[in-house]
Amino acid sequence: MQPIEILMEVTKYIVEVVKWEESPWESHSDLSANMSFGLVLSPPTEDEPEYSFFAIQPVLKITNSGGHTVFIGQTKSVVRLSNQGIAPKPEILFEIIEDAAREFAKIFLERTTHNPHIHHPIPRPLFKNLQAVIQDCIDEAYPET
Repeated sequence: MQPIEILMEVTKYIVEVVKWEESPWESHSDLSANMSFGLVLSPPTEDEPEYSFFAIQPVLKITNSGGHTVFIGQTKSVVRLSNQGIAPKPEILFEIIEDAAREFAKIFLERTTHNPHIHHPIPRPLFKNLQAVIQDCIDEAYPET
């Protein structure tokens, strides 16, 4: 018997800036950046069993050589997954995480053009680093699969 392939429709909502703090430019030497992701996958509800929601909160923290935070920013992206109540695959959720990271990067570049000292490459998400966390989200939202 062949597995059934489910087409998933993804509806994006507006990206919201949750936190945005820049320090004075004098402290911007030898910068290092770390990006992390808060992830929440909601289970389908009785009212809407064909949908679940996936919230992604990219957080970028840039520190200088003295360990002081010179920038911290966080956005929130939410998407609705039309997945007929079937657990999404980790690869699909990772693509959505990548999209949220790109949206964060656009906002970062727009908001920091006035401050050339803070421009720093934004780390890209890697599937191998997020795979276990993504799977945990799926297992929590869809425990019977």
